Formats: sequence, C-alpha cells, structure tokens
Amino acid sequence: MNSMAHRSVVLAFALVGACTSEIPTDPLKSETHATVNATVEFLNLEGGCWTIAPSEHVYYLPLNLPDQFRQDGLKVRVELLRRDDYGSVCMVGSVVQILSIHAR
Repeated sequence: MNSMAHRSVVLAFALVGACTSEIPTDPLKSETHATVNATVEFLNLEGGCWTIAPSEHVYYLPLNLPDQFRQDGLKVRVELLRRDDYGSVCMVGSVVQILSIHAR
C-alpha cells in the first residue's frame, strides 16, 4: 500500500472513531432495567422537570425521585425500571421508576 493510501485509511479509521465516541449511550434503549451512574438535573421547561442523566444528552424522567435527591448536579448511583406505560409533559426522555438510589 502506498503512503497516500495508507494515510487515507488511517484518517478514515480516526474519523470513524471520533464520530462513534460522540454518540450518547442510553442504557435503557434496549433494556427495561439498568443500574447506572448518573447526575440529577433540573431542566427548566414546561414548569420544570427533575431528570436523571446517565450521559450527556440522555435524560430519564423519574416518577418517584425522593425529595432529598432533588439537588441539581447531584451525582448518584441509581437502579431504574423503564416505564413505557407513562408519559410526561417534559418529553425529554424515557419515564422511569427508581428502584434504588444512592449519592456517589
């Protein structure tokens, strides 16, 4: 393989690697149950919504976030169950039921 072709192949793999690392991961996309490290975030839309964010641009809307965990920016470890039988006015992510939650 000549030098120019080799550089093109290396560049192509580097670009693919860079693109795939930017895709946010959603642990509940294909599963109904997951335990994740996340951040509690308050989104100021539709009157405000408390969310659980396991990664950037991925949000879950908890049905039962305890008051003591309603702290914007709080790092938590949380066990979640996706609830497809609920909707939300915030519509920024899946509705979830918290099975357990602990501050990290």
